[in-house]
Amino acid sequence: MPELSIGEQFAGCRIDAVAGRGGMGVVYRATQLNLGRPVALKLITPDHATDRDFRERFQRESRLAASIDHPNVVPVYEAGEADGHLYLVMRWVRGTDLHALLKREKRLTPGVAATITAQIAAGLDAAHAAGLVHRDVKPANVLLSGEHAYLSDFGLSRLEASESQLTDSGQWIGSVDYCSPEQLRGLRTDARADVYALGCVLHAALAGRPPYPRTTVTATLLAHLNDPVPRVSEQGVPQGFDRVMARALAKDPADRYPSAGDLGRAALGAARGEPVTESERSVAVGPAAPEDEPTRVQTNGHAPTEVTESLWQRRTPTPVQGLPVDPPAEATGPEKGYRRVRGKRRRLRALVLAAVGLALAGAAALAVANLLSDVGVGGAAQNTGPLTEGEVRDVADAFANAYGDEDPAALRATLARNVERVLPSGTTTGRDAVVREYRRQFAAQATKDYEISNLEAGSGRVVRATGDYTVTRDNRPPIRGRLVLVVVRENGDPRIGLIAATPTV
Repeated sequence: MPELSIGEQFAGCRIDAVAGRGGMGVVYRATQLNLGRPVALKLITPDHATDRDFRERFQRESRLAASIDHPNVVPVYEAGEADGHLYLVMRWVRGTDLHALLKREKRLTPGVAATITAQIAAGLDAAHAAGLVHRDVKPANVLLSGEHAYLSDFGLSRLEASESQLTDSGQWIGSVDYCSPEQLRGLRTDARADVYALGCVLHAALAGRPPYPRTTVTATLLAHLNDPVPRVSEQGVPQGFDRVMARALAKDPADRYPSAGDLGRAALGAARGEPVTESERSVAVGPAAPEDEPTRVQTNGHAPTEVTESLWQRRTPTPVQGLPVDPPAEATGPEKGYRRVRGKRRRLRALVLAAVGLALAGAAALAVANLLSDVGVGGAAQNTGPLTEGEVRDVADAFANAYGDEDPAALRATLARNVERVLPSGTTTGRDAVVREYRRQFAAQATKDYEISNLEAGSGRVVRATGDYTVTRDNRPPIRGRLVLVVVRENGDPRIGLIAATPTV
């Protein structure tokens, strides 16, 4: 498609500048007009947008990307289609990326390199706990804003990974400098592939180059598969990093750090000159647990995705014990959050409204007749436009009411056919499977109330809404956590396409 012009409006955004180009499309710096905030608008190339399979994957992967709610992961605000073109709206990160920084600085001090690595590792831990793998961790996908590091392109990297990696001429698409051996072999990859890639990023930050810089793609590939891990101490880096790199870049995934966070903590220890040990606080993945059931994670008393302290300007380390959590705001109205109406009160209200409805039956009959004349008897008026914020809030409210009433049929009515339920312990896919999980959960422990508060939602074809949830049950303390809902339009109605919950208490 022709490049968008400065000042042009697209998908509710005003184009301000071209920020970059890549294999998947063009990134624009833009302003989201309804909220007046700066955003990154990524427009997907037309050849991808016309591929039906790609379009379906795009919607699915956008939901998954939008489910990650972590301070070191660039959030996806919206995703959809406008004028026949697929797009993503993401947070605009002011600053640079690690690739550009390394081109300018050549290499970073051990403290700065370790701090960036630990922050990206925290974001990866959050994604891995939700069952998501990035598969394209590299310096260009590490965005830097002052001392803060973000990992970007979660959904798009997964889409690129699903495409053929070779062109007809045999040329590799993308860089092999940060690919794990199992990924290069075309084998199944898991979180440890991201650990390997993050190790390569750390090597590049310390030594000014990736671990296996070769003159051809084939030579680089063979080096990843066969060559010993280079010693970064030969580049003047503290010797403690040699042990860190040897484990992060192990050929066998079983020999690597079991989580990105373990690698990040080891890098911070090496930067401080502390002995590098094999102690770990991995992200544990246990049996499936409902979102109102806290997952027991073996972390030696620390949060599995802890934000590590900055080594940019400070020499005496003071570890931060866990993620900073803002206290939940008091709900003062629909704009701040809302509480589900208790089941008995809601049913009584329905009876009163039904009585009033009888008195208005004549007028209602005329209105229904007019509606049927518009769509045809037996037809259904389907809204195909973008979702409004009100529709998103309504379906979230319906979900909360159905959950609190332990009503599987009502829950089912709020869910999209291919809904995904993402928990720290795993993912359930499909409306039938998700409803079965809720039935099992209700049978195990009665729910008294389910409340969603502090809901933040926008508008668009695919809308990410975030908030806090509280589950109250008989004879047990309340369970609280963070909730991400991704809402889509299905058969004209707003439906929840993804539910991601992370217990905090």
